[in-house]
Amino acid sequence: MEDEYPPKYIKENEEVFDRFTFDYLFKRLLADGYDHEEAKDTILYNCALSTLVMQERLYNKFYLKISVDNTISTDLLELQREYFHKAFNNSN
Repeated sequence: MEDEYPPKYIKENEEVFDRFTFDYLFKRLLADGYDHEEAKDTILYNCALSTLVMQERLYNKFYLKISVDNTISTDLLELQREYFHKAFNNSN
């Protein structure tokens, strides 16, 4: 773990209103040596979270599936594909 608590990147992201930001911070904490519960608690205690993040990542325990090795979570990958598909089809 880092010497500074909470880490600087947590302080810089005190408002976590989307799942992309939550996953980014969570993976950074895991990479710094936090376990899943410590990472969850660090974000929960130091950040303002949206209802969507609370439900999709914490309440449903999706945070337990997040790993440093994954580049993007499967649900966010699907959301990104859907967004680009809609944007591409609407531009024609």
